[in-house]
Amino acid sequence: MIGPRLTSLTMITALTASGAVAAGAQPALERGAVESYVDSQILPALKQSGVPGAVVVIVRRAGTVLAKGYGVADLNRHMPVDPDRTLFDIASIGKTMTAIVTLQLVDEGRLDLDTDVDRYLKSASVRGPRVTLRMLLGHRGGFDSDLTDLFVPFDGNPSMSRAELSRLLRPIAPPGRVTAYDNQGYGVIGLVLRDVTGESLPELFRRRLFEPLGMTGAVLGRPVDGDARLARCYVVHSPGDVSRCRYWLYRDAIMGAGGVAAAGHDMALYMRMLLNGGTLNGHRVLSAHAFSDLTNFDDYRFNPGMPGMGRAFTQLEEFRGLEYAHGGAMPGFSSLMTIYPDADVGVFISFLGGQLPSYNARLSDLVPDFLAMQMSAAARRGIAGLQFFTEHFVDRFIPADMPRSSADARPSVAQTLESPSGLTGDYYPTEQETRSLGLRMVGWLAGIPVMRAGDNSLTVAGQGPYHLIGPNLFENSKRQRIAFADLAGDQFMAVHLSPAVYERKNWLQEPGWSLLAFPLLFIVVLSALPHLRRNSPPRLRQLAIRSAIGLAALVAGLCCELQFARELIIGRGDIVLPLVWRTAAWCGAGILLLGGFGFVFRPAGAIGSWGFAHGLSVALAAIALMFIWALWSIPLLSVFAR
Repeated sequence: MIGPRLTSLTMITALTASGAVAAGAQPALERGAVESYVDSQILPALKQSGVPGAVVVIVRRAGTVLAKGYGVADLNRHMPVDPDRTLFDIASIGKTMTAIVTLQLVDEGRLDLDTDVDRYLKSASVRGPRVTLRMLLGHRGGFDSDLTDLFVPFDGNPSMSRAELSRLLRPIAPPGRVTAYDNQGYGVIGLVLRDVTGESLPELFRRRLFEPLGMTGAVLGRPVDGDARLARCYVVHSPGDVSRCRYWLYRDAIMGAGGVAAAGHDMALYMRMLLNGGTLNGHRVLSAHAFSDLTNFDDYRFNPGMPGMGRAFTQLEEFRGLEYAHGGAMPGFSSLMTIYPDADVGVFISFLGGQLPSYNARLSDLVPDFLAMQMSAAARRGIAGLQFFTEHFVDRFIPADMPRSSADARPSVAQTLESPSGLTGDYYPTEQETRSLGLRMVGWLAGIPVMRAGDNSLTVAGQGPYHLIGPNLFENSKRQRIAFADLAGDQFMAVHLSPAVYERKNWLQEPGWSLLAFPLLFIVVLSALPHLRRNSPPRLRQLAIRSAIGLAALVAGLCCELQFARELIIGRGDIVLPLVWRTAAWCGAGILLLGGFGFVFRPAGAIGSWGFAHGLSVALAAIALMFIWALWSIPLLSVFAR
């Protein structure tokens, strides 16, 4: 998605891959050595993957060590990647810029981090519980993860009406409880900035950030010169098999979550500003106090022994002193910016590919997008080389010989458990809370198992073991940590990073098994249809009639829910049609239930032992389908409920 939305197992594997190098003196970043090493990593990865182009930037406080483009930005025009000119969509890295502008306004006394955002909003209203900027900056607003229809094509209109914004902006998880990556939450921050200042977000970014830093190419939204400098959007399947995708613009609801296009030169200046504590070449964009707040990793720290989270930035723990990062992912673009203040190094990479062609979660998009992401094993290995470039680079140039930076941090949540007992189970990413049935179905498959591996040890998705080293805190042989917290009776786990939070849920709360059971049960019920013949035994014929009617209504309602729910309910404010198909689906499920019980409890007729066995299996399958439909929690009357 917009941010680094890795699958559960991928996140653990990725974080495990960044092992530490042996201690030693930090080598100087001599341009020739750096360029030679970067070439040796990027060029083979591009060739192996088929990715058309990339840009890499390495900086220190005093200047740029390397800013180099690789490959082409446009296959049709054979336009090479120019680090001074070619614009890459850096996606969620723009959240860090939203956070900076927010803290500028806090510094000026125009915003307060602990005030209800509804007091600032004019163009929309947030329904439900109180939400503050402090919550939103730490991804604790609890908004929907569904991004369907929140982007428009490059020539589209990104504006949204107050009515549509207000229908959309409703927390569905308790605000302020735990971190859950939240694009819509950062979208709310963008709306607050716009409404408080009376300026558009692109203008605020230009005036308060890009111009003072000399980021002359950077722009939020559509560049004034059109797409002449933009790198094109591509989906990579294998070397020589690359397809175009749309370049998307962020709509009002999530403009604060990303959408900045920047060249390598722009990102060099931005990273140098961060390394210099909010100032660059005599221009201060953040006061010392505000910059300290930006990089305060205690407010959203899951456990005192875990790396924390600042305003947008995620703290890493690779034993290279203070380290923090933010990634960005949009259709056709993958980016990562990592800052190592103690080592005086900033690293940025962006490449074309590695992402879905769209983030629409409707039925007509899910299957094509999934098929579009199929790629060869070689392409996957090449893209992995690009994704892990930063880890490889710092392993080569920055010794991992510094003390753990999070060891003495203060806790921000109560820690009550003392041993592995009671911690096992299946955990699911907190960032996947959504009203979208399609996305919930995808989320049901994202669980990771936590299992005992001895008296004081655990494994997570088969990785480990992690040994108990403190209250609710476990560490593996690579010194990576996981932590647990019991909050109001709900069990949570953070894996290596404070924002990588998972919640333990049972088989009824996350019924991934039902995605296999539903089609199997559907086939069993469908097998009753031959008994629609007039000469079929009445008992079996009645079951077949009810099965046919129930299945038709249920499947039609399900397809309408997956395809049209977001567009009609949120986009248009239409509750009549959703009420019609949801009523039809519930009635269909009820008819299946009636047919099942009707067969079981109807007096026996002359249907034979085989007919009875078949009818009983159909009846039980019909009853089970009703149970699964109820378990999927499709609301009938409240269109905003789960």
